[in-house]
Amino acid sequence: MPKHVFVTGGVVSSVGKGVLGASLGLLLEARGLKVSMMKLDPYINVVQTLFHYARSQFKDIKHFYFHNTIYRHLWEDPRRYYKPFPVEELVRLDPETRFIIVGDASMAPYELMSQDGSIYFGEHSGKPSIERLRFIAHTFPHAVWLNPVPAYEWNYTRTIGVIRDIFPMFELTLDGLEKAVTHLMRRN
Repeated sequence: MPKHVFVTGGVVSSVGKGVLGASLGLLLEARGLKVSMMKLDPYINVVQTLFHYARSQFKDIKHFYFHNTIYRHLWEDPRRYYKPFPVEELVRLDPETRFIIVGDASMAPYELMSQDGSIYFGEHSGKPSIERLRFIAHTFPHAVWLNPVPAYEWNYTRTIGVIRDIFPMFELTLDGLEKAVTHLMRRN
């Protein structure tokens, strides 16, 4: 059963996911934890490269795909078409799993807050994405969001603020990674 989940996506493709995934995973493993990964991303080729590399480095990896935010399903296939995974099934994972989302958290507010806010034609999520994110945060008390957007810009994007109210958010920098890992290692 995975103990660490990485979710990655958005504009992170331009900051070196292989380096990020490996660095964060090695930091966690160095502290004696098992590492698993989960992902989101519209830049499928880059992400596939990252997780191919990660699979060779980490023993226990589970990954999923999604774009911008989480709706009713995560996807087990990179094209997000053939293998839907119901978000509610995440409760089957150990609640001590470390859940790491990497993405810019910037999107149109309706994508996050509207019942059927998905940008994909025909996808009816049933609940606003914000409720799915709250479910994940409640299910995994050891969850963080790593944001590639510099912290001094966070107050200018509404959805970043909303997501910061759900997940502890850290900059996607070496300092931010260290702070995120320290936060994830807390036992409370």
